[in-house]
Amino acid sequence: MITTEINASIGHLIIDLPGRSMNVFTPALADEMGRQFERLVGDDAIKAIVISSAKSSFIAGADLEQMADLAGPDVSPADALQRISCYGNLFRRIETCGKPVVAAASGTALGAGLELMLACHYRIAADNSRAQFGLPEVKLGLLPGAGGTQRLPRIIGVARSIPLLTKGTALSAQDALSLGILDEIVPPDQLRKAAETAVSEGRVKASAPWDEKGFRLPGGDCYAPANANALVAANAATHASIRDNYPAPYAILRCIYEGARLPIGKALLIEQKHFVLLVQGSVAQNMIRTLFFAKQAASKLARRPAGIAKSQVGKVGVLGAGFMGAGIAQVSAAAGIDVVLLDRDLATAQRGYDNIAQALEIEVKKGRLAQAARDALLSRIGVADSYAAFGDCDLVVEAVLEDAALKASVTKATEAATSANAIFATNTSALPINELAASSIRPENFIGLHFFSPVSRMELVEVIVGKNTSAQTLARSLDYIQQIRKTPIVVNDGYGFYTSRCVDAYIREGIRLLADGVSAALIENGGVALGMPVGPLALADEVGIDVLYHIGHLFRAREAGAWADDRHVAQNRIVDLLKECKRLGRKSGHGFYLYPGDAPKRLDTGFVGHAREIDIAEVKERLLYAQVIEAARCWADGVVVDAAEADLGAQLAWAFPSWLGGPFSFIDGIGAQAFVKQCDQFVALYGPRFEVPQLLREFETKGGRFYTDGVPVQSPLRGAAA
Repeated sequence: MITTEINASIGHLIIDLPGRSMNVFTPALADEMGRQFERLVGDDAIKAIVISSAKSSFIAGADLEQMADLAGPDVSPADALQRISCYGNLFRRIETCGKPVVAAASGTALGAGLELMLACHYRIAADNSRAQFGLPEVKLGLLPGAGGTQRLPRIIGVARSIPLLTKGTALSAQDALSLGILDEIVPPDQLRKAAETAVSEGRVKASAPWDEKGFRLPGGDCYAPANANALVAANAATHASIRDNYPAPYAILRCIYEGARLPIGKALLIEQKHFVLLVQGSVAQNMIRTLFFAKQAASKLARRPAGIAKSQVGKVGVLGAGFMGAGIAQVSAAAGIDVVLLDRDLATAQRGYDNIAQALEIEVKKGRLAQAARDALLSRIGVADSYAAFGDCDLVVEAVLEDAALKASVTKATEAATSANAIFATNTSALPINELAASSIRPENFIGLHFFSPVSRMELVEVIVGKNTSAQTLARSLDYIQQIRKTPIVVNDGYGFYTSRCVDAYIREGIRLLADGVSAALIENGGVALGMPVGPLALADEVGIDVLYHIGHLFRAREAGAWADDRHVAQNRIVDLLKECKRLGRKSGHGFYLYPGDAPKRLDTGFVGHAREIDIAEVKERLLYAQVIEAARCWADGVVVDAAEADLGAQLAWAFPSWLGGPFSFIDGIGAQAFVKQCDQFVALYGPRFEVPQLLREFETKGGRFYTDGVPVQSPLRGAAA
């Protein structure tokens, strides 16, 4: 893991974890680094030490597998503190060793990687446009536990540290240099020489500034007006944005405030104690499980059928040049794939192309895309009005209106023009794949690829497998998703699949609260307080009332029983009325909200409700349980078959509160028995729509869990095709 070299009087410690594309900190690496470092420090002939990486990046952070282990039932807080102290002790030893130490980063340094750099006396980075420098631990419910909350304010000041720590912002090398986090940026081939030169020219002191007598924080202590104002503002902004659901930002602010007043040694101990409290809490463990492990597995195509050769799409056809189709074309071309964009006529297809060009021009003006990259991307997109243009496509993605007859027509026309090996993928959000595939002459090549809007920004693609979809079609489709740098989840067929059913459940319960007389403002505030990005009524307007009308009646025709009646009648009546009045949401300027062109949106005062007295906790519970019960129904129906994948889909598709991990993490968190009992109480209070599926009731009586020792349990109804 560590190679040492000596050049004149400078010792080089080079990190290179075998079998990994990026270095990550593990206890074993920390142990070996400590031993090799002491060997260099103990050699009187060595006057300085340079720490670098043999890989294109420096260190990407700590190995998160150990973070899951720290929350085990047999791990006490004292045990956890002892385990994580290996990093902090090593870094403290580096900065107090008595010899100048330079960190030379070839590329990205995140988390513990940047914390190591902060503990070195001088920091150099290669001029690498793709390199990132940051402390992103807050995004997984944690804080930097190896000195990040203490050293960063001592280097760049309290006020400038707060947003980097509480938001986990990643910086470019140039931005890190401007802030003073880095001391130099040099050409990549001069990195080692620059580190040695900094030492030989006497620019590297053998101690950290905060270990020298008379040290003062840059910009003053926490009582300096600018810093005090920054702390107060950060606390208020944190409360407004996360509503106390996430403890990590508050813990970070406490570490900054408390640690800044103490000597570095004591400050580091405070940070470690706060870290242990977070890592052993449910929020961090939920976020790590879903946003790291589940996402990593999905991105690596864990659900890809084995034994099928890897494939690449050379050319993709996109049928429908509207907002979704143009987005699919754009991300495909961005991945280097040739694209042909087809619509009913050339003018319509050209408008789709022009919309892509305009979106890219905005990126160029904002400095996020080079003009040459924009031109290259657009050169890969062609427009057409004839299905013959699909003749040499490996894959065609259909993104026309949600109309079964129209989709049947374009399926036949496309398959008549494409090769026998071409995949036909529908971007439907709700229509069953098996029914759509009935129009196909090659149902084994037919699959659902449900993209999310806006396609350029949304990571997830929901892959829907029909009863005739072949394993090869699934494998090739997953390869394409990986090729365009998206994250897939794989589900079995069924009306609305997984994500659309759960999104609809959230919106539908919000509308039901409105029908029950609860004020629209309280409903919206309840959704945001729960941790959703917007309230259910705002989301309804974004989706479109006409779309909700279509989905509501589609679902109503396929659901039966008292629970179905209870969740449709009142809600559909309100949606039907809005559609009849042509109040379609944001697209028409009027839905549950008003959208005046010259002012922010505001709730329509006609939706104040009947002033029914209700606690916001009840609103939050109803909105949460509506989503979770629908996810459980999808599991019972065999639509979703893997709890971890379903939890990931919930967060990436409709922004289910990440602090809860996902619907199935939530059920496990309170226990299936307690969840079923609570739902039964809700049935008595609010109606049969809160009835849990029978399979979950049986699951609960057997003491079932969706995760066993961190491994998700699969549905007993797992479909063979998936």
